Parts: sequence; C-alpha cells; structure tokens
Amino acid sequence: MPIRPSRLVLLAMLGLSAGMAAAGPARAADLRIGTQNVATLDPHFLLLDSNIAYNQHIYGALTDTDEHGKLVPDLATAWTSDGVNTWRFTLRQGVTFHDGTPFTADDVVFSLNRVPNVPNNPSPYSGQLLGVTEVRKIDDHTVDIVTDGFLPLLPAQIAKLSILSARAMAGRSTEDLNAGRAAIGTGPYRVVQVQGKERILLSRFDNYWGKKPDWEKVEFRILPTESARSAALLSGDVDLIEFVPLQDAARLAKTPGIAVHSGGSARVMYLGVNVDPKLEVPGGRNPMQDPKVRQAVSMAINRDGLVRSTLEGYGRVATQIGVPGMLGYLDDVRPDAFSPDAARKLLAEAGYPDGFSTSLVCPNGRYVADAQTCQAVGQMLARVGIKTGVETLPASVFFSRIRTGANPAPLFLTAWSNVMGDGGYTLNNLFHSFNRDTKMGSTNRSGYSDAETDRLIDAALHEPDAERRLGLLQAGNRRGLEARVLLPLFTAPVVLASRADIRYDVGDSGSSEMTSAMRAHPR
Repeated sequence: MPIRPSRLVLLAMLGLSAGMAAAGPARAADLRIGTQNVATLDPHFLLLDSNIAYNQHIYGALTDTDEHGKLVPDLATAWTSDGVNTWRFTLRQGVTFHDGTPFTADDVVFSLNRVPNVPNNPSPYSGQLLGVTEVRKIDDHTVDIVTDGFLPLLPAQIAKLSILSARAMAGRSTEDLNAGRAAIGTGPYRVVQVQGKERILLSRFDNYWGKKPDWEKVEFRILPTESARSAALLSGDVDLIEFVPLQDAARLAKTPGIAVHSGGSARVMYLGVNVDPKLEVPGGRNPMQDPKVRQAVSMAINRDGLVRSTLEGYGRVATQIGVPGMLGYLDDVRPDAFSPDAARKLLAEAGYPDGFSTSLVCPNGRYVADAQTCQAVGQMLARVGIKTGVETLPASVFFSRIRTGANPAPLFLTAWSNVMGDGGYTLNNLFHSFNRDTKMGSTNRSGYSDAETDRLIDAALHEPDAERRLGLLQAGNRRGLEARVLLPLFTAPVVLASRADIRYDVGDSGSSEMTSAMRAHPR
C-alpha cells in the first residue's frame, strides 16, 4: 500500500532517538494538549463533543457524568421530583465564578433560558431541555425545572449543560465568548487568552470548589491534521494528543518516551439515509424513500471490513445507535449481512436494475477515520451500482450543510454518542419527527417521520414505571432500526498518546472522547 505524504513525515519522526522524542518538555506544572477541532467557547453553540470537551474546563453544569458514564452532582448537590411535572435542584453554596461573583439561581435561570435562543445555531443544545416548560428560581440556591408531564430523564439529560454568569453575559454574544471576553464560568480553569483559531491558554482557578487538577496551566494547541499532532508530540512541542491516527498507534506505542492510551467509547458511526420528501434530487424521485433501496444500501456495506481495515482492528461493529449498557439496548439485533448480490437484487426490485447516482457528504477530521470510512463506503456502494459522489468537508462546514430540517444530502456519514446511557436521549433526538417548537428530533437529519415511532418515544419519555419504560424504549429503538434511515457501522475507539511520564484515564464511556486535562496526571 502506498504511503501518504503526511505519513512519511510521521514515519521519519518515529525514527528519532528516545531523547528527541522526549525533548523540550514543559514545566511539570504545565500541560500542552494537541487537539483536533477549533473550539467554540460559547457552550450553548454547536453541539459537538469537542466543544463540550473544551468547555468542561471552564464551566460547570447542574449535573455531570464521570469517566464511566455515571451521573454525579456538579453545581447541584441534590435533585428530587414531585413525580408529576417538577424537578427541584438544590444548588451548591460557596461557589464563585472566575470574576469573583457568586453563583446563584439567577445564573441557572439565565443559562437554561438562553440555550434555545442562541442565534444562527446549526446544532443547538435544545434537546437537553426537551420537555422543559419553565425554569423557576425559588431562592438563591434552589431552582425548579418544570416539565410537560413527568420527565424521568431530566437530571441525566442536562448533564454537562454549562451554566454561564448572567452578570458577565449582560450585553454579550457568542462572539464575545469565543474571544474569551465573556468566557467566565465556575470550572477548574479560567481563560487567560484565546489566540485566534490556534491556541487557548487556561490557568488553574484556585477558588474552584471541587478537586484541584494537577496542572497549573493548560494550553490547547489546535492541530487539525493527524500528522501535525503526532509530529508535535514526537518533537516535544506538546505533551498529549488526541485522535491518534490508528495506523500509527502501534508504532507510537513502541517509541521510547511515548505512551499510548486507548479504550472504547459510546460513539457510533453511522450512515444517514435522507428520506425527507422535500429532498430535491435529479429526476425528481428520491430513491432513498424506498425501503428496499435503504436495505440494499445497508447490505452493500462490509462492516467487518471497515473495522478490520479502516479502524486497524480497533473498535467493533455496531448493531444499533447505542452500546451495551444503554437503557433500551437490544441484545437480539444484528446488522444486515454483507451481501452485494442481495443488494443488487433489491435495487432491481425497487426499479433500479442499473443502479443510480447519488452523493455522500462526510466530515473530514471530526471523527476517527471519518474521511477514510467515507471513501470506503462510497466504493462499497459503487460495487452494487450506486454510483456515489463522495464529498468530505471540514466539520463546521459539514454540520452547517446537514442542518436538521434542511439537509440536502441523500447520504451522509456522521456519529452519535449517548453519554447519559439512556436510549430516550438517542431516540428523541435522532428518530422523533423534527419539531422546532417542541425541540423534538433536534438532530433528526434523515427526515424520518413515523407516527408510531413518535408515540413510543413520547410515552417512554414520560413513563414513571421502570419496566414499562424499558419496553417502550426497546420498541422505539427496534422500529427506528427497522426503518433503516440510520445505518450503524461501528463504535469508535478512543486513542490518545502522551509523554511516557503522563497517565491518562480514558474511561469506558462516550465521555472518554472528550479530551480533558483533568484526566491527565503525572506518573
């Protein structure tokens, strides 16, 4: 196999001596992280794990999840429900923002009311407030969140939903947050400087209420390409890198002075099939609306081959948009068998004996091996007669292109991570009919709309009985899978690398993809 130019650089770097690999270390109290994606420091703009990862250093939330996906207190110390329509949150006392102002219920009310109202937001966090009708201050340290009926998922649903300072945000916008001028939170680090789209400098917040992180200063250096991150680690310019190229992980692990940290995640890469009746395609007929075509697309994909070749053996084939342990997970389902002959037969039955032409839009550099997966899927579809024009885009452009309710792509490759472990979160976002007013289907980019699926999801979101709720989640999950509008491919691995004297707690949940200075420790 020919070696790409970017890999030639890395292979040359891997030949350097152990001394060079560990050259130029930062002071022990500092940590320099090579990250992949440009940060959005408005924590309510553009729902992406990479943005949550940056912002968890700066802001707090009412609830959080640990590295194992377990729900834990953050700015709220306790929460109770009346079993009807209200959750009461007791707020942590003695907490201050980075500018010294006290954290109160006013900040919670301001922040949660702001979430659905951020202008021009291509991927809002509105789904985390699904079913919320009012956020009400009771006193300075008590907040009621009123919902449309009983909402058992709420405490997990709002995990990591950042709380801003109402005072610091007065008259401020997303631009002010991204520039660092208004990026004032209660988190373990405060913003020192934002250097365009290249660097973010943080300093440990000494008045943080929780456990103090090990590092006094953290620098995020945005290095979008895989080769640039690996080269920066090997030359000693950074101490830790994320999204290590899978084809190079084994070599890095054998390099003196370097440690590789790997684990699983809850992120499932999937192929979205756009069935929106409003979709404009050449010829006026959208082939993807035919169930036989969607099944043919699924059967044309060699999922085992993707894991074996594209993921270098990391990750595993996914059966659904979720991983074992998720409430509502179906143990008995299997992906469609890889069968190009059966796929061609289905296409002929659907009226496409010679196949058809379509397009596939994918991110480039947002997820592990996303562009490579995209190209491989395009080639697999072409072999059954679906001539696919593949377009890979930077993440910001990609997510703007496939906006919910206005997605022009017949096929699109993306991923979903259910960090809260409840299938209701996945179902209401991905499979429920899109409704801007109710915030349902906020990331339903496939245009799927089915009354029975909606009924099952709506019932599950408000069912107080645990056994009946599980049954509703499983039924909704099964119906969504059988529609074949989102075709699960594989669960993404998490691979980071660092100086050998750094230990990193990868964890075993979707949140492990959110690179965190708080999980890095000196050995």
